[in-house]
Amino acid sequence: MKATWIETLIGQYAAETHVLERYRDSLDLSLPAAAEEAETVSGMLADMRYALTWMRRGRRPGSRRGAERTDVYRQREVYVKLSGAQMGGAERLRMVEALLALSDRERTCFLLHMAQGLTLQEISDKLDLSKASVQKYVTRAREKISEQFI
Repeated sequence: MKATWIETLIGQYAAETHVLERYRDSLDLSLPAAAEEAETVSGMLADMRYALTWMRRGRRPGSRRGAERTDVYRQREVYVKLSGAQMGGAERLRMVEALLALSDRERTCFLLHMAQGLTLQEISDKLDLSKASVQKYVTRAREKISEQFI
């Protein structure tokens, strides 16, 4: 069976991770330059492991709830439609109208959360808002959009 491109990429990352680990282990840490090199290589290894985890799981590492969340079936249906994969011209127009009906804050928080996949905490840090405020904006936006589609 032929490997997919992602399986090939995962294999390459895993192989290079082992190469970097062997290189880091071969460094003489008693030398200041080698110790600094080992620290740099350790950072590279951490980044590669993070990327590997993301590729294997299909979602951002550390995210407790990813795109596969199904807390309420109706909401899931709306969010799947957001991708545009199942939307016709009329539905797409309704979605644009629904998004334009949101306040600027609601639209910004909703799109950052649903389209960009940022956590509520990341959004609150970016916009300098409390996490509770971001949650309120996202919830209101969900309700308004759900009214348009369901």
